[in-house]
Amino acid sequence: MVTIHIARNQQMLGSFSEEEVREGIRSGRFSAQDLTWKEGMETWRPLGEMAPQWGLETLPPIIENRDTPPAADLKISGDGIEPAWEEREKLGFFPAISQTLSSVLMRPTETFTRMKHVGGLVNPLLYFVLLSCTAYAASVFYQVVSLSMQSGSLPSQLQHLPKNTLSFVLLGTILISPALYVVSAFISSGITHLSLKLIGGANRPFETTFRVVCYAQASAAVFNFLPLCGGLMAILWGSYTIIIGLMQGHGISGWRATVALLLPGLFCCGVILILAGAGGFGFSELSKEFGGLPHLPKTP
Repeated sequence: MVTIHIARNQQMLGSFSEEEVREGIRSGRFSAQDLTWKEGMETWRPLGEMAPQWGLETLPPIIENRDTPPAADLKISGDGIEPAWEEREKLGFFPAISQTLSSVLMRPTETFTRMKHVGGLVNPLLYFVLLSCTAYAASVFYQVVSLSMQSGSLPSQLQHLPKNTLSFVLLGTILISPALYVVSAFISSGITHLSLKLIGGANRPFETTFRVVCYAQASAAVFNFLPLCGGLMAILWGSYTIIIGLMQGHGISGWRATVALLLPGLFCCGVILILAGAGGFGFSELSKEFGGLPHLPKTP
């Protein structure tokens, strides 16, 4: 399905299908002056100019407005209004977190369409580290409680250790988790952006990808507060929101965003399979050279 992005006065109105745009033109929701863009276009163009070419409804002539910024400038603009986290001085710390979590998890398309594409790395990184470390601390708490209640279920190699030792080790990982999450944010965003470049989907700079990954992953990390299936839900919902974020942030199709997210994992699996196959082949050839493996002795 073709996705058409529409903006007005440097603000994104959203992403729509051709049928939604056609209906919006009929109802008067969209005007000829609105700027539009879809995959394959070099720059934003007025809807009144593009609608006839796309076989949509014909709009009234475009009225020149000197206050409207050039269409070519919109694609690299960062004048979005999301997320609320970056307005925390005005909204308050906890309301800003609450609104950001709600918008990213429940309304990812709308949120990432209106996201600020530039504005620095500090805010998204702080949000990522803060929520990720808090969620990790909750998971450690569950593990410590589990160890204290089920010490007999530990592996035999660890059962001789005092309970407190393992608990202190787990608690100690909380202290180093902020540094690890900072590194993780840059590595995961860098790999994702590289994948976007490889498939021709990086329409905006690394900063846009970084912001998408940080806000999506950190928001989904709250599922780790749920015992049992919380970790799996965090992975699945985080992947979903990242794909939506890449689609809206870079203006690309769903398949490109999905491939960009999955490509590193597929590459690693491919490398592992190749190495395993090469190792198995080498071991087989080596065993032939030395007469093969000896037969196991028969039991009496």
